[in-house]
Amino acid sequence: MKLLENIDGIAVINMDSRPDRFAQFMAKAGVYLPEEKIQRISAVVGRELPTFAKAPWFTERTGERAGFWGGTGGCALAHRKAIEWAKEKQWRHVLVFEDDVVIEPHTGAVELLNRALEELTGPYMLYLGYNRPAPYGHCCMENAGLELWKTDGVIAAHAYIVSAELYDELLAHMPTEDNVWEWLSRYRAVDVLYRDFLPYWKGVSVYVLHPIICVQDDEFSDIGQNGAAGMAVACRQAPRKESLARKLTEPLRRLKIKCNSIRTQIRARRGGLPGPRKRKKK
Repeated sequence: MKLLENIDGIAVINMDSRPDRFAQFMAKAGVYLPEEKIQRISAVVGRELPTFAKAPWFTERTGERAGFWGGTGGCALAHRKAIEWAKEKQWRHVLVFEDDVVIEPHTGAVELLNRALEELTGPYMLYLGYNRPAPYGHCCMENAGLELWKTDGVIAAHAYIVSAELYDELLAHMPTEDNVWEWLSRYRAVDVLYRDFLPYWKGVSVYVLHPIICVQDDEFSDIGQNGAAGMAVACRQAPRKESLARKLTEPLRRLKIKCNSIRTQIRARRGGLPGPRKRKKK
């Protein structure tokens, strides 16, 4: 039985200029997935948008980092396209992949994921892999050494499942081509939105698998226009149990995230998206 054989649809984000990456994905990942449910989603090239590199969001301050923001903005727009596609198709669930994903099968994954898709309800996101640091949460399901944890959010966007109940909420918070640079000034990247904001939307749940079964390869990311170093940042550590102290300080963490978001957007409005960080003199 293939991994997630009962998933409704699988969206694979891929640049039009890199058909070789999609072919590579199909050759490797297609072994573990029902190929008839895979849909290629054409990635967005942020640097080709008519508003790219123009004021007020791109200034001298942004400098050479403009290319990074172009890639990050295009990446967020591509993930939006994947969710829009799933909503249009009226899928109950969609599995979103970036084309540099590497699947590492684990005993019990098929049974546990199928069970999760049957039993989990409401709006949720379920990660098949995540990056450092390990999240906090509690184990809510397990099978043959594989665990499903309910967590407070993780940093990753290369392999995740979204339930239909979350589509509209996600789309309401994701950027469009008209506001993508302003959106970046507040949220920074799509995986940051997922980590820092999504877990606090009303009724939304976030789950992760451990051990993870998906990582990114270490090649340059065409979608995000950066060195992913995916396998280097992939988290093999199990999620951590949430302590009482962490629960009590959660409102302060949320307030800090919100304040930082507002502060960075105000700074970007005044001087454009930030450029490379200045190194402190020793």
